Amino acid sequence: MPVEPVAVSDLPVMILTGPPGAGKSTAMRTFRHSFPGLDHFGVRVFFQRQIELGTPLGVRAAVFHESRVWHPDEMILEGIALWLDQTLPDATRIVFESFPRNASQARAVDGLLAERGLRVNRVVSLDVPDEICAARVTGREVCVECDTIVADAIPVPGSACPHCGRELVRRPDDDRPTFLRRLARQRQGAVELLAHYEARGVLVRVDGTRPPAEVAQALLEAARTAPDAAQLKGDPENTAKVAG
Repeated sequence: MPVEPVAVSDLPVMILTGPPGAGKSTAMRTFRHSFPGLDHFGVRVFFQRQIELGTPLGVRAAVFHESRVWHPDEMILEGIALWLDQTLPDATRIVFESFPRNASQARAVDGLLAERGLRVNRVVSLDVPDEICAARVTGREVCVECDTIVADAIPVPGSACPHCGRELVRRPDDDRPTFLRRLARQRQGAVELLAHYEARGVLVRVDGTRPPAEVAQALLEAARTAPDAAQLKGDPENTAKVAG
């Protein structure tokens, strides 16, 4: 049975944030099954798709992808604007995973949303200590097709994803030195990012060290108890002016 899209102004918008290895992708797999019509933006997956399709944006992004460096904020925001315009006609809920990463990016995303009559109504931070994140990331493999993560994986050439059967690989940026740089960058921006959304009354913090099923349930509860537009703090018009 087809899902009827909700009115754009009522569209729930969530940000799922946390350090690398916090379990965001694992939680998202359960979360998206609970909400038909959900659309999900992740920087890495979005730009991989653009590169595969050979779009103008993908051609520009390939340089950063191949060099294993962060995409510039301007490029990511351009991608988000493109994704929103493609997604909104049919979406019933949207989720941004791991972006924005700092308050400056958050204000820019708020502006893009405000231009389309939208506001972030829930931010969930998965809180996990550094040492646990490091152990998770350096011991995992990821499916090349569906992004399924297999924890504590033993690297075997040609090992298969339990969900789709495609190959499991180690991500190049999951080696310890690269991971530690990613973690430091995330921690640097997180304090102001979370303060930005806490001031708006939309932040929920979840203990990401709990079993995956409990984390997924906490994420569902956070979504279901998110404030509606009338309860949100702050002026979206001002948000658009700051970001624009």
